[in-house]
Amino acid sequence: MKKSKFVFAIFLAFLVFVSVSGCIGGGEKVTETLKEKASSVIESYTESQTSSYTESESETETETYTETSTSAYSIWEEPWDAYHPVEIDGDKYLITYIKYHLRVRTEEGGPIYEYEVEKKRGSTKIHVYGKKVNMETGKQEQVDLGEFEVYEYYGKITPIKGEDMNATFEYHLWVKERTENTDTFFLFPSLDFMAVYTSIYGGSADAVGISITYGNQRLLYYNPAAVGDMSTMPYQEGDIGIISNVPDIGNIYTSWYGFYTFGIWEAIQGEDLYKAKKDSWGFMGYQYNYEIDPDGIMNLGGKSFKVSNVKWTYTFGNMQGQGEAILTANLPVPIEAKGIFIEQSGANIFTHVKIDDISFEKI
Repeated sequence: MKKSKFVFAIFLAFLVFVSVSGCIGGGEKVTETLKEKASSVIESYTESQTSSYTESESETETETYTETSTSAYSIWEEPWDAYHPVEIDGDKYLITYIKYHLRVRTEEGGPIYEYEVEKKRGSTKIHVYGKKVNMETGKQEQVDLGEFEVYEYYGKITPIKGEDMNATFEYHLWVKERTENTDTFFLFPSLDFMAVYTSIYGGSADAVGISITYGNQRLLYYNPAAVGDMSTMPYQEGDIGIISNVPDIGNIYTSWYGFYTFGIWEAIQGEDLYKAKKDSWGFMGYQYNYEIDPDGIMNLGGKSFKVSNVKWTYTFGNMQGQGEAILTANLPVPIEAKGIFIEQSGANIFTHVKIDDISFEKI
């Protein structure tokens, strides 16, 4: 049942991916498409899982998870889950910082571009600003609403060998509290697109503010309503369309999105990573082949992890792909992974991501 639901999610993802990948290089068109489309796959997959489980299936899933969660973490559960803690040597930790080396190619035979992507999260305090307007005169005035404790998501993308990107891109996203929704994109080696756009365009009551900087361009936006002030207008400095002006962002996102959507992640969810295995399965024209090969111990972030090499290929209609990854059951993200996505009408995309550093907070 899990695999059939996964295949259905893949089909939905393909529809979105084609619409997004067709916009590469389109600046404003790219960001507009991402703003409207980027969350649909995750939402569709989540809804299909929730609505289709019967009570007996839910009980079975729970019993299975309980059993495997006590078996020294050999089962890979909840890939890319940034909300729940990880367990290492019997202690629970929250991943608070991660740094990736990201390599992408967006067309067959094209150059490979490289970037360093850093993500960090945690509680902090900021001053929140708003704008008061004298309705009689129209005069506008910036006001300091005071200091507030918020939860911050920080991201930085630095070009190592960019296409047109020649400066560091940084953002700070402030929300009232950390939730499963705000955590959704934290572990992705890309911009937290949906969190950013929800803050700027979606009118989220939880979004306190955002700061985005690229070179000499800057956007600063505060939402007074998020801290309980309903009579003060939002405060903004800079162009709200700044992301449309940042080179390479569309390529970075599209490359990663294709790899995330068509990778091995959910397909091997529930597999024992430390038992060698070769398997193949198919459903409605979708064929998946994968191999799990246990491969010793790796050190990362000051901790040791038992790892496996996983390789896969897939075919779905006129789409094909292959990839490989180094996985540990203790982390919801691959230590290193690379893969290619080919769609016969033209798309040929390569993505390679590797964790260079990671930090944990014991809870």
